[in-house]
Amino acid sequence: MPFGQIKTTDVNHGIPIHSPPYPSTKDEFSDIECLSITYFTEAKAVAPLLPEELEIEDEPLVTFTLFKYGASPIGPYTEFVSQVEVKWNGKKYDWTIGLVLDNEGAIFSGREKYGIPKVFGNVVWDPSSTKPAPSGYLSGHVERPFGSKIVQFGFKPQQKIQGVGPIPEPEKFSLHLRSIPSPNIGMPPTIREFVPLNFHLTEGEIWTGTPSLGFTGVSDFDPVHKLPVVRYQGGTFVRHGAAVLEPVPKTYQI
Repeated sequence: MPFGQIKTTDVNHGIPIHSPPYPSTKDEFSDIECLSITYFTEAKAVAPLLPEELEIEDEPLVTFTLFKYGASPIGPYTEFVSQVEVKWNGKKYDWTIGLVLDNEGAIFSGREKYGIPKVFGNVVWDPSSTKPAPSGYLSGHVERPFGSKIVQFGFKPQQKIQGVGPIPEPEKFSLHLRSIPSPNIGMPPTIREFVPLNFHLTEGEIWTGTPSLGFTGVSDFDPVHKLPVVRYQGGTFVRHGAAVLEPVPKTYQI
């Protein structure tokens, strides 16, 4: 290497290799505000979105969450996460249906490293900087593509159940299919594996309250409107939060 070129054996980061779009550091987040709504839906509605290896209940539990990350290794951003509870190899996971956000580094990092199905869109969620509505409701919405509202969040806080303090680790990991297509048409994927992840809100102030979701159905580019609410389980609002995303050491070839 007479001109000091890059050694490919040393490359363990994103591409382009001369200027990776995200750092190879621990995934930590702070100054978080998140609104999480859980509800039960119909198995027939969610089944077409899932790999055949996964099992679901007759009324699977769905979790929709809006996140506002004030600080992270790839800067501040907002994000919508949709998940459904599944069972795989006898263990429960939250299968990630999709994430909508507008941070390039976060999208590339999540897709390349972990197989998280992140796509570009717009998330309007910033409860700390907007004037509260006279009704006392918090609200936010998701657009995909930009300008096409696909889901509206509503939440009325009722009880603070915890001041800023530690939050126990989640009972379930999330699960994702990391699939890297072959460059040759008709050939099997170069990589196809299930990747469990542990996203842990480590601390925060927690409120419970009354949730509400509204689906517009104006766009088929995201499937959230196809998951009807059978009944709500609950809603949670977290302020002054911090979190860490940790990969589980073992992935599973399929």
